[in-house]
Amino acid sequence: MKYIRKKEIPAKVSPEEIREYMLSNNFVYEATFDPVFKSIMGNCPNYLADLISNITDIDKDLIKKTFKEKNVEYKVNNALERKKTSDFIFQCRGYIINLECNNEYWEGLIERNEAYFSKIKGELLNKGEQYSKNIKVIQINFDNYKEYEKALGKELISDFKIRNGIGLIETESSIKYHINLYKIKEKYYKGEDLTRLEKELLILTLDDYKEIIKISEGDEILMEVRDKLYELTNDIDNIGLYDPEKRRKEEEELKIEYHSKLARKEGLEKGIEKGAEQRERSIAKNLLKEGIPIDKISKYTGLSEKQIANLV
Repeated sequence: MKYIRKKEIPAKVSPEEIREYMLSNNFVYEATFDPVFKSIMGNCPNYLADLISNITDIDKDLIKKTFKEKNVEYKVNNALERKKTSDFIFQCRGYIINLECNNEYWEGLIERNEAYFSKIKGELLNKGEQYSKNIKVIQINFDNYKEYEKALGKELISDFKIRNGIGLIETESSIKYHINLYKIKEKYYKGEDLTRLEKELLILTLDDYKEIIKISEGDEILMEVRDKLYELTNDIDNIGLYDPEKRRKEEEELKIEYHSKLARKEGLEKGIEKGAEQRERSIAKNLLKEGIPIDKISKYTGLSEKQIANLV
């Protein structure tokens, strides 16, 4: 699959120089970047309504007329997720909808998003059983990583409902969707025709403004997103928000915390008091699978780089 090369923002230059570089190179912020994702979903009402309607079959006009952004960001109260908040939550009549944009797959990802989902449902129950019965909770995961099929299956859009032991649906009050953005990009770069919904999803993944203009031409709803992306990139106050190095470090820290937690849990479940070195080896093995650099693993676990290399 041939990708357009992702452009890199210059380091150690002024915000004005960054903006000039981006705009002169037809480079806009990609909508899968958290602040941009939230801004698109909160400020492009026609796009949001059409996108969510095409995914869930909720009436588009109902979404537009009763839309209300929830200012609550659900924080997960454990060591694994103390730095993370949910991406975007809104309410329309009869529904609360949580949108999550996932740019990298790792073993704790599903657990994190399930925690957000559970918090929303728990909040409804606290308001009373009758109230909760009248509200359906939906989580839509926009998954932008190549491991999607291995983790979640081959369907472009997969829906997950709570089922009992023989496969019967236990409740219709909540549902999750996972959407394979990576597969849509594959289709696009192979030159295959895209459906309307696939174009709406593809525009979230592009940072080349020429490509965005190409797929949005003549489509008022997609042009709404196109114009917002340009506006966000042109706004000097937004320059510097996108910090790939900071983002990468935060993701590494989450993976380290997650696997440390798993190693401790494994020892307790087996009734074994693991030695410190044995526990650190277990953590190191899992971090290697996650692609964390050996020097970073060594710094965290105390194992030498040679010890870690021998675990491969």
